Amino acid sequence: MGKFTVFGGRGFIGSEFVKELNQQGHEVYVPERSDEEIYTKNLGTIIYSAGYGDCQKDPHNVLHANVILLSELLERAIFDKLVYISSTRVYMNQKSSDENEDLIICNDDSRRLFNLTKLTAEELCLKSGRNCLIIRPSNVYGLALNSTLFLPSIIKDAINLSQVDMYVNPSYSKDYVSVNDVVKSTLLLLAEDSIARVINIASGNNVTAMEIAKVLKAETNSKIVWHNVINSREIFPVTKIAMINEIIDYKFSNVLDDLKIMINQYRNKL
Repeated sequence: MGKFTVFGGRGFIGSEFVKELNQQGHEVYVPERSDEEIYTKNLGTIIYSAGYGDCQKDPHNVLHANVILLSELLERAIFDKLVYISSTRVYMNQKSSDENEDLIICNDDSRRLFNLTKLTAEELCLKSGRNCLIIRPSNVYGLALNSTLFLPSIIKDAINLSQVDMYVNPSYSKDYVSVNDVVKSTLLLLAEDSIARVINIASGNNVTAMEIAKVLKAETNSKIVWHNVINSREIFPVTKIAMINEIIDYKFSNVLDDLKIMINQYRNKL
């Protein structure tokens, strides 16, 4: 069994890594924020899932969580391998979602700092000379009661309020991937002897807001209210998963099927 250090191990994605690694019998270390031992002890394999995304309320924490702590670890820490959890949001408004595609930053994106810090962090990993794996998961979903992300929020509204206010167009579409799939496929990638430096983890299919709304209405009998909102450009190409499919054999879940299960899970928890 191996030794793993999970940064962000109490968060949504990180806690799932901790749970799965413990179940597999690995030694798992989740550092506190002020723990200076991260620079003196052997950390084994680092899972870096300590990202932050609220660019409006706390831009400094976006930089610190996504880049600064990572940079310190790459420069000072003792570890065998590091996995950096990036995001397929870097493909927003791009022509392609290939891992080797040239990427641009959109001026009218209110969260462009998030994309900039993710890409900066990726480049630090690549230029560090350390053994790093960068994964770009698509929109991660799971049972996260306190999450403000899109899927958890609308599920809670459907159950608690019997109404879902949709502030996106019915045709708005993204790729969604289960947090369980992210964790298990990442650990399978780690087990391979030879892997690419940047790998997308996604279902490979975009799902529209209308498709999600139909499931919510059918399962909860809630009212779906579509609001006329003028958004900045936010179009996501279908995430390419050819690279991960070449490395591991893994079947990703369908978000619309899982949505029905999640609704029942939320009913039991709320």
